[in-house]
Amino acid sequence: MWLFGWKLNVLSMGDEEARALGVNPEIFKFIFIVLATLVTAICVSSVGIIAWVGLMMPHAARLVQGPDNRFVIPTAALMGGVYIIFCDTIARTLTSEEIPIGIITAIAGAPYLVYLLRSKEKEIFG
Repeated sequence: MWLFGWKLNVLSMGDEEARALGVNPEIFKFIFIVLATLVTAICVSSVGIIAWVGLMMPHAARLVQGPDNRFVIPTAALMGGVYIIFCDTIARTLTSEEIPIGIITAIAGAPYLVYLLRSKEKEIFG
């Protein structure tokens, strides 16, 4: 997906602009949906529920990096890795027992998810 980051930028301008720039929006929308679905399915099946971090970090990376997908994708990967390491460290050191990392990511991530839904409420629900 990172290799096609510039095409994501073109698609974000709309279908007519994408066609004018030589990108077939129908084909690339299908490709991006399939790739995103496959990546999400692979992550969730291999690491479990903490993979939802991968759904949260691109939004955080977009806030930090801006709208250019060539930079958002690698930034989101790095931020996700740092976030998981941070949560794992907290899970291992907070008590004498090891807390499951999914609990820590949920406690830290749920307020952020609520913030995203609240800030995008008018866009999503009209």
